[in-house]
Amino acid sequence: MSVEEFWRPFEVEIEDFNGLLTVINQVMEKAVEKNIKFAWRGQIDASWALHSSLYRRMNLTKNRVLTEDDIAKEEHDILAELHRWGLHSSSQTGRLSILNQLAMLQHYGAPTRLIDVTFNAWVGAWFAVEEKWSNGEKVNEDKDARLFAFDVTDRLINEKEHFRNWEDDLSRPWKTDREGGLDKREWTTSVFAWKPANLDARIAAQNGGFLFGGIPASVKPNNKRFQFPKSPNNDGWWSIEEGREACCVAARPHVFEPAKGKGAGSGALYTFRIKASAKHDIRRRLDRLFGYKHSTVYPDFSGFSDFAMPRIKSY
Repeated sequence: MSVEEFWRPFEVEIEDFNGLLTVINQVMEKAVEKNIKFAWRGQIDASWALHSSLYRRMNLTKNRVLTEDDIAKEEHDILAELHRWGLHSSSQTGRLSILNQLAMLQHYGAPTRLIDVTFNAWVGAWFAVEEKWSNGEKVNEDKDARLFAFDVTDRLINEKEHFRNWEDDLSRPWKTDREGGLDKREWTTSVFAWKPANLDARIAAQNGGFLFGGIPASVKPNNKRFQFPKSPNNDGWWSIEEGREACCVAARPHVFEPAKGKGAGSGALYTFRIKASAKHDIRRRLDRLFGYKHSTVYPDFSGFSDFAMPRIKSY
């Protein structure tokens, strides 16, 4: 199974800016009518998996598809090393919560289980068509892009009393052997979203947040099955190992059908494929309409160092 085979039965194709405008309007109409909250993620290559940096890099390191136990161990080791470096605390903020430690690590490019999302659909679209360079050469312009929309209604920890204290927790609240912690079967069959405080200008500019959860497993707390469908037509299921190759959180894909009644419930994942031929024009229009470009989406020194002079070779 390829990643594209996993997503293809559920994707809606976008051929130009008008198609993007139609899709976003339809999603927003559904959000308003049904009181749904959406988070968005754009990826410049439609063939890429929906993986956190930690999951992607550890799969490469171990040369196999990993489980929650594997990732939890690596996460523990990374946080312990951060503590040894003395970066878990600062004179300005005091000790950082675990989520804020992970957010800072994510910001500076260290591997974490957090998946970057935005709560602004247009920002998500910009990330999907973002101009990227590698060693002075433009890359991925000939690749179709992918835009994800996640229904995070009832999944946003900021708005759930039972999970709100996760923001301030000094140990991992999802650690499964912790007293009073989350049941492992719930953790590995659930998805959570977090909108952090505006720790820096980048999070504010991007209306940013994070999606996270346990690496998918097959059994829910009620002993029902969690499975990734092969299509919207009840054509069978991918094995959980196959599903992890394409998606490292327990979010089930659905076809976005705006005319359909109630539709999928909280936790649904929708995917849109943006044709490569549309990238340049969409990017140009997002700049003219909203001012979205590298200098406004990454308004900091690390953003400048990464994107201000892309044509200068690195090696």
